[in-house]
Amino acid sequence: MVPQLAGRAPGDGWIAETIFEPVASATAGIWRYRGDGWSAVLKLLHHSDVGSPMWLSGEDEDHWFYWQREALAFETGLLDSLAGPLRAPRCLGVFRRDDGTIALWLEDLAGTAPAGEWRIERYAVAARHLAIAQAAWADAHHALDRRWLSHRWLRDYVGRRAPLMDELTRDTWTHPMLRDVVDAEIGRSIAALWDKREDLLAWVERSPTTICHLDLHPKNLFATPDGTALIDWAFAGLGVLGEDIGNLIFDAVWDFHVAPTQFDALAESLTTGYLTGLEEAGRGDDVDSVRLAILASGAVKYLWILPALLGAVRSGQEEINHRPAAETVAAWAPAIPRVVEFGRRAAELAAAVDR
Repeated sequence: MVPQLAGRAPGDGWIAETIFEPVASATAGIWRYRGDGWSAVLKLLHHSDVGSPMWLSGEDEDHWFYWQREALAFETGLLDSLAGPLRAPRCLGVFRRDDGTIALWLEDLAGTAPAGEWRIERYAVAARHLAIAQAAWADAHHALDRRWLSHRWLRDYVGRRAPLMDELTRDTWTHPMLRDVVDAEIGRSIAALWDKREDLLAWVERSPTTICHLDLHPKNLFATPDGTALIDWAFAGLGVLGEDIGNLIFDAVWDFHVAPTQFDALAESLTTGYLTGLEEAGRGDDVDSVRLAILASGAVKYLWILPALLGAVRSGQEEINHRPAAETVAAWAPAIPRVVEFGRRAAELAAAVDR
């Protein structure tokens, strides 16, 4: 297949390099094939029960991680219907192979700027582009009527993390790595929000339905000369306007792309950019519900971060999220109160809207 894409025979010196080792079980691997003046990315999909227990794929279309979902997003033309300056990587081919795997050949975005290199202002641009695309999908009911799209993905995500919440009942607060940066009071606040998670989820769902990426993360965003490219549509499904932004605000900090000292600037940039895009797309009337979705989704999705941190420290893990434990604690501790703050602000906004 590579020679056909490149217009060259294997003997012309093309090489392959691994650019992603499997974590989620639906991805067998991702490779870059390149030669003189050309390159392409191969993403190999398969269903497997091997990998992180939190990220095991399913064979049923209704599964939150249906292993064929990304292939279908390309095959059906869904991603060709993205409106405005947001786009998916150009698909060079989808090939269902005899061994049951699916090969996605995609445009290589290596020459573009990944979000990890962006200034905060560029996040606002990407949020505006996303809003324009999601507003169009919200108005296109035929786009939403696809059985293989994920449904109630955020609810599934939150529910699968319930066992982690038991860590809040343990006496880990006095650990030397934690005692000066987190305390039992923040734990009680997280536990109280967990008890109100159904309210938070219901507030998210007040916003208009659209198609969401559901893994909006700096590693999946690239600045292109004419807009923004968004990769990795494995979870694509029915969500709401604003939901992806609530995810990106926190994920950018949890995974060390934005310093916790820039949390407020990032949240403001993304929220303002997204609301600007909605206004341009003629959905300015949805501002309150979208703000509520951003706040509530960010809070409810990441209630598990503190208990997971407590468990990792208690068990003596040397690395947390692929960084030395102390480094991760230092990065996460200042952002954990923002989860509580987002939950409080969501409750206040919901009450104001209801009056």
